[in-house]
Amino acid sequence: MNSETFIVSIKHRENSTWQGKVTWAQKSKTKYFRSTLELIKMLNGALDDTEASSEDYID
Repeated sequence: MNSETFIVSIKHRENSTWQGKVTWAQKSKTKYFRSTLELIKMLNGALDDTEASSEDYID
C-alpha cells in the first residue's frame, strides 16, 4: 500500500460545506474544490489511481 500526502486548505465554509484547495504533495499538483463531497471524491480518485494515471484528480 502506497502512502500519499495531501495538504487541504479550507478557504470558506458556506452552505454547511467547505470550499478550498487540496495539494497532492508527491506530485506538486493543486486543485480547488467547491464542497466537502467533491474533496472526498478527489482524494478517493487520486488514491485509486496512484498506480495508474491520475487524470481524474488533476487536469
